[in-house]
Amino acid sequence: MKLRRHVVVAMLLFPAVMFSQTAAPAAKKEARAPAVSGGSYPVMSAAAKSRARQLFGYFESGQSNVLYAAFSSQMKKNSSTAKMATVSKQIGTEWGREEKMIGENFVPDMLSANTVYSRYSQFSKHKEPIFTVMVLDEQGQIAMFQFRPDPPPTGNRYTDYTDKTKLRLPFNDDWLVYQGGRTVYQNPNAYRDAERYAMTFTVLKDGRPFSGDGTKNEQFYCYGQPVLAPADGTVVQVTNTYADNLPGRPEEVLPSGNRVLIAHGNQEFSLLTHLKQNSIKVKQGAKVKQGDVVGECGNSGSSAAPHLEYRLQDSKGLPLPQTRPAQFVDYVADGAPVAVGEPVRGQTVHNTPATPVAAPTAPPEVKK
Repeated sequence: MKLRRHVVVAMLLFPAVMFSQTAAPAAKKEARAPAVSGGSYPVMSAAAKSRARQLFGYFESGQSNVLYAAFSSQMKKNSSTAKMATVSKQIGTEWGREEKMIGENFVPDMLSANTVYSRYSQFSKHKEPIFTVMVLDEQGQIAMFQFRPDPPPTGNRYTDYTDKTKLRLPFNDDWLVYQGGRTVYQNPNAYRDAERYAMTFTVLKDGRPFSGDGTKNEQFYCYGQPVLAPADGTVVQVTNTYADNLPGRPEEVLPSGNRVLIAHGNQEFSLLTHLKQNSIKVKQGAKVKQGDVVGECGNSGSSAAPHLEYRLQDSKGLPLPQTRPAQFVDYVADGAPVAVGEPVRGQTVHNTPATPVAAPTAPPEVKK
């Protein structure tokens, strides 16, 4: 699964109107510009989140002039107040206005100093929910904006599945759920059975996944962090030799990059991908215990930035695997304890400390 970072392109996917910051996407090997920082709306700050909601309000209420005024200078080059007014009028006529917010989340852009706001809404005149994505820079301007109708995914054979394996999160400390959940605003792969329940994770500090300009893997806080076995099992596949990509330059040689696949029994397999080159500590056939270090977080395969992808899947490889819902046990999400749950995009999660096994106590001595 590709990490779906939001490129700096704005698409208004209502009547095929497009606004772009660049005339064309950068070539695959072209060096990208360093991330720019500084402004009144730091990445993932309360101010940035409040600003994003405010701008969405302008959009859904038809205040096109105010919304256009918040476009970045590059966005304005490819639009106009008249074009925005036309689009806004059509939305009001055909979709109406937002009646209910179904859900929302915030994550940072993985390669720039931007906050990504996703919102899923029911509008008054449209039977399908509207999915809106807005990317906000640190000056409070809109760097990317797209919206479209998106019906909820239909169920599949694993919709009501309950894991037999008691899984723990495959890392220590706090990690952000970058992709995860059962709806499109949480997980762009929600319509695809092979990747429907896959999750990706990264580490943030001060709301950002990297320090400096983010042009080196070593600047990403998750890079090189230990990756743990989610449960006891047997290692059935290992790939360890693919080089890590430079940030922003994913390779397509092996989409999953360096990986470890662990069989837990009951046709449940844990797949951990995009690991750091030569970091894997286990061999095929090895037995692992829950919490054992199996490798390190990396940036190999079809990965634009260091992150960890996790899948619980139903086969080793043949028949072609489909993901199953991964229900982790004994973790904390956004400060609240979770006994059993499925982490979703935007949550910060970590394992609760394992309960030590109490040593048996000796029976009291009987005095004679």
